[in-house]
Parts: sequence; structure tokens; C-alpha cells
Amino acid sequence: MTDKIKGCEGGCTCGHVRYRVKSDPLIVHCCHCRWCQRQTGTAFALNALIEADRVEVLAGEVEEIATASPSGKGQTIARCPSCKVAVWSNYDMGGLKDRIRFIRVGSLDNPDLMPPDVHIFTSTKQPWVVLPPDDQAVSVFYDYETTWPAESLARRAALFEAAGIEIPKSSMYK
Repeated sequence: MTDKIKGCEGGCTCGHVRYRVKSDPLIVHCCHCRWCQRQTGTAFALNALIEADRVEVLAGEVEEIATASPSGKGQTIARCPSCKVAVWSNYDMGGLKDRIRFIRVGSLDNPDLMPPDVHIFTSTKQPWVVLPPDDQAVSVFYDYETTWPAESLARRAALFEAAGIEIPKSSMYK
């Protein structure tokens, strides 16, 4: 874990929910799909994928709301019961729904620590959003093996092994 990420904290707007991230993220997605645009009311969603057991709730409780998702598998959005700000989501991801949190990077006290590793669903990004030329971007979704760092792939494999699930051969969007 990098010293900058170690102990990184975040929470909702009113301060009822507070959490601490205990490791570097597996990867950080900047998702430009129309679904994320609609759900966030903005041009994209920025999510840091981190194992659930590496996210420590320091204060408050979240309200979990089941919603539909483009994959058809749904997602659970964890929101503050008071101010309703989303702090993370859980998607199915091949059977790992309760094992990986999609932390809303904007809910971190210092969101600058987790810039995007990859831009996804750029085929539906807003035309006025200009991606930096050096950023990795894909039209829809990516291949895990060629996009995730080796350490993150090993952590992902460990999650599947702990769950007793074979690692899926395709992405969650195929």
C-alpha cells in the first residue's frame, strides 16, 4: 500500500457515514456509460474497486438500495440514511457482489489520491469531455488480464478462490 492511500478516509456530506480505505484499489474506473450519467446526474462516475474487507466503516451505517444495472444483475448502492449521498456500490462481478466495493472516489476526503486508471464506456461519453491523451480508454469494457496490474489480478483471483467460484472467462458486460 502506498503511504498516500494508507488510512485514506471518506464519507457522506453530513458526516454520518465515515469509512477508511485500508489498501490501494484494485483499479479505478471512470465510467462514461449513460446509466452512470443518469444515476449520478453528471458526465461520469469515478469508482475505486476495493475488497470489501479492506473498507472499514468508522461511523454510522449505510442504507443499501437495490437498483437495476445495464448488466441485468443489478447493483446495491450504499447511501447515507440521512443525507442520501452514495458512498459505494456493489455489483455482481462474476459472483463477488458482497466482496468488492465500488467506492465513490468523490466521497473520499482527498479524491486526488485515486485518479482513473481506465475510462470505460467511452462510446457514450459526453462529447465535451476530453480525455487526456495518455489515459487508457476503451469503447465499452476491457479484458481484465490486459488492463489490471498483476497484483490486482492476484487479489481478484484470491477473492474468487475464497468464494469457491471459478474465475469467469469474460468480462461482466459480455
